[in-house]
Amino acid sequence: MAIGIVLYVGMLLQAQLVEWSHSTFYLFPLQVYIALFPVIIGLLIRTPKYILEMKNRQPMVFDWIIFSAIGLPALYIVLMTFLPFSPLGAGWLSVPRILLLGGTTVPTIAGLVFGYIVLDSFKVKKASKKAQKIQL
Repeated sequence: MAIGIVLYVGMLLQAQLVEWSHSTFYLFPLQVYIALFPVIIGLLIRTPKYILEMKNRQPMVFDWIIFSAIGLPALYIVLMTFLPFSPLGAGWLSVPRILLLGGTTVPTIAGLVFGYIVLDSFKVKKASKKAQKIQL
């Protein structure tokens, strides 16, 4: 239900941003929205399982391997969707070819993946074999 409401409000916001960008010829806020809204959706998709894991109150660790292998490349694609057009990167950052050929599909998928991976990287710490033998 919450994801449906967020999608509905997000689409309304996108329509307003498109209209505003057409009237002002300033596309940067729309590009930021197109890049970051899928990240929010990816976070929302993973949130229920993350909450269940947090309810167990077991120690958690951050899985750097998953985050660096999947999350960082997805973050790169998300950031390169709007960073070359920002005042920070204007003129010296080039847009990756995959973004030029893929339209909005590539940043949308990358945003969903990055949002999901951020929460998925927090794992419940598994007990060591020594601790398991002590408990038995």
